[in-house]
Amino acid sequence: KQWYQRRVAITAGDDEIDYSGYKILRVNLKEDADTEMVREWAESESVNVLGEGIGGTVDILVSPGFYQPVLSSIEQAEMNYEVLDEDVGREIEEEKKELLRAIPGVFDFTNYYAVRYQHLHLDALARAHSDKAETFSIGTSYEGRDLKAIRISNNLVNSDSKPMIWVDGGIHAREWVSHTVVMYFANALLGEVEQQKQATFNSLLDKYQFVLLPMSNPDGYEYSRSSNRFWRKTRRPSGCKYNNCNYGRCYGIDPNRNFDADFGNKGVSRNPCSDVYPGKQAFSENNTKAMRDYILKNLSQIKLYLSFHSYSQLFLKPIGYTTRKPKDYATHDAAGSAAVSAIRNTYGKVYKNIRSVELYPTSGSSQDWAYLKGIVHSYTIELRDTGRYGFRLPAREIVPTGKENLNAFIALLNQL
Repeated sequence: KQWYQRRVAITAGDDEIDYSGYKILRVNLKEDADTEMVREWAESESVNVLGEGIGGTVDILVSPGFYQPVLSSIEQAEMNYEVLDEDVGREIEEEKKELLRAIPGVFDFTNYYAVRYQHLHLDALARAHSDKAETFSIGTSYEGRDLKAIRISNNLVNSDSKPMIWVDGGIHAREWVSHTVVMYFANALLGEVEQQKQATFNSLLDKYQFVLLPMSNPDGYEYSRSSNRFWRKTRRPSGCKYNNCNYGRCYGIDPNRNFDADFGNKGVSRNPCSDVYPGKQAFSENNTKAMRDYILKNLSQIKLYLSFHSYSQLFLKPIGYTTRKPKDYATHDAAGSAAVSAIRNTYGKVYKNIRSVELYPTSGSSQDWAYLKGIVHSYTIELRDTGRYGFRLPAREIVPTGKENLNAFIALLNQL
């Protein structure tokens, strides 16, 4: 098939992307040749791979111009498929209408908010709970935005020596619910929500200091709000398409392929326009460098590294780049079992407890890097849903997603 070698419709530039008529397909890959065909489509940017599932399924975003050729190839290969979304653009327009209903200057869990409103809310939490919370920046993004974190503990001024719990979200720009759940955690720890759990949190705040970085990729997130809803990476210029800038410039590095854990080997692309381009070297990005530096500075105290992503409803354990089980496999499995049980006992949602490599092999993830640095409990949680809305999870699901994962968080802390 040569049609995929034409110039792609899914771009990485600055213009706003109109997704009218785009479709999302879920394709069942039967054999290696099917997987290779989809990989070639993605490498040439003919489709955008949105998610890969257990059991050989893949969700792909296809433009109107490529839909018929892609469909013909799928049918010729006798792969089963289903259409998850007939018109992505229509649903994005509905989402934009929801965003416009947000009250400027207000932050709550009924909508998704711009970075500056998230940061203002974190600062307001710290002011309202000055004995328990403080905000600080671990660095700045390529475009100059703060990488703002909040530290929470009882008797904060005397908490520097307590064991530390690290939680981050938003490393992939389009995964909006991931940073919103971390914001929910901050509010819960400080009693702004989940008041019925305050006795539990009070005990945990006596024991630990919590450092939460809700928005670890602010440039990418803002771009996903303004220009390309499916943007995944950072926004630093990364090279030229086909090594020839006449074909267009490329932007962004995948932050979750940019950590120094088997860097650049699996689940990556050398095409700088690809969604899984890892960069030329590990920690090339401001946000990944800042995370690295803060975590290394506090490494001896960190007892849990937890990173939130979406979508697929998965609890992912180390390691992502090899099928060889790590020495802490049994510990990881017990932690995962506790977390997914707590989630299921909240609203009945099923999250699967698997090793990252069982989903697909990847190098350069933050979870694996943290584990290799000695943080035994290093995990990733892929949040709701399983594909109906995907990255465009409706705001009405923020609170239930936050609640079920807060219960998982408590279960994890009880495993330490």
